[in-house]
Amino acid sequence: MKRQHGLALPVVVVLSGLCSLLLLAEWRSLAWAQALGHSAALRWQLQQSALDALRLAVEDIRNIATDSRHQMGTTSDQHAFFPRTTQEWQVLQTRLAVSDCQNGICRSLGPDNPFLSPWLARLAKGQAVPAVAGQTVTYWVEILPTSTTVESQQPFLYRITALAQSANNGPLSAWQAVWQAQPNAPASLASPLRLNGLTRLLPLVP
Repeated sequence: MKRQHGLALPVVVVLSGLCSLLLLAEWRSLAWAQALGHSAALRWQLQQSALDALRLAVEDIRNIATDSRHQMGTTSDQHAFFPRTTQEWQVLQTRLAVSDCQNGICRSLGPDNPFLSPWLARLAKGQAVPAVAGQTVTYWVEILPTSTTVESQQPFLYRITALAQSANNGPLSAWQAVWQAQPNAPASLASPLRLNGLTRLLPLVP
């Protein structure tokens, strides 16, 4: 009798290999989708942290505490503070002549700049705020005088920059806003700031 050579085993081996390749491709696709979802969720969390830091910065500006951050002190002091009058603002400029920012309080740093790099170089000069585990959040406030001389109007604009980044130099989110107190606005912090209360709000780019 002649021996017959069947094709069943080679066909099974080929099909098994194809199934393994398809399964591996599907697994890689699922892993990639999961990684993208995790990255998107992290970036969303960082964005929320940065936007919340803008609110905290405004509350810091509006604070009427008697600590050194909110009072000029004496002429011999050198700390940065939030000025309430143009005379106090001039004192602040003198104190910030060497360092453009101190604990998140800054002199005017020039025209609008949509890039993030200048703020990354000023991390040590920012004001850190409490953040969720795995994040660091910092803000800076530039105090810009307005041209008004009317006493009932606010003498300053505040350009606020907030940065939230994940640990180990991971993803980050940075936003910048301009805020000005409204005339006759209550000094109480009981009414929280809403984002629509900001004159301008935009993200910074790397």
